[in-house]
Amino acid sequence: MKNTLLIRRYAKAFLDFAIQNNMTEEGLADLELITNTLNDNRELRNILFLPFVSKSKKENIVTKVFKDKISDNTLKLIILLLENNRQNIISEIFATYRNLYHEYKNIALVTITTTVDIDEKRQQDILKIIKGKTTGNIQIINKIDKEIIGGFIISYLDYQYDASIRTKLRNLEFLFTDNLYVKGY
Repeated sequence: MKNTLLIRRYAKAFLDFAIQNNMTEEGLADLELITNTLNDNRELRNILFLPFVSKSKKENIVTKVFKDKISDNTLKLIILLLENNRQNIISEIFATYRNLYHEYKNIALVTITTTVDIDEKRQQDILKIIKGKTTGNIQIINKIDKEIIGGFIISYLDYQYDASIRTKLRNLEFLFTDNLYVKGY
């Protein structure tokens, strides 16, 4: 089980540092690059997670891979995580940093799931449903999922509005599977 308090402390400390050094967007982009690289490169991930590979060897590898791609401050954070044996929580730190960054910038991330890509006007029409539940600037993430058949699903924090055809069909299925027949009539 991951230690969420520890993850939040690292992410918050890095955000505070990024705010002081005016590099919040750069920190977000750097952490996203590192997380994506680790997710895409199994060999690098294995080397970082193997306990018998020395910390100095891991630091050299990370430095060579990310030296010219991320800021020195972000590289120092990754090296600090390696020194403290925290390489297994890098992606969670990125996710928490991203959430804290959006909170700091007052950005509400709203995910709209549809079967096809939707235009700006349609997005604004759909967002009228959630306008009262959000504060700040709304950033839309449009996900495509053919399995919802049609309609849309809006997700914001722990609020979800499901107007998909898949859900309506499931509701009809439950309605028709109830046996309403009463013997004797």
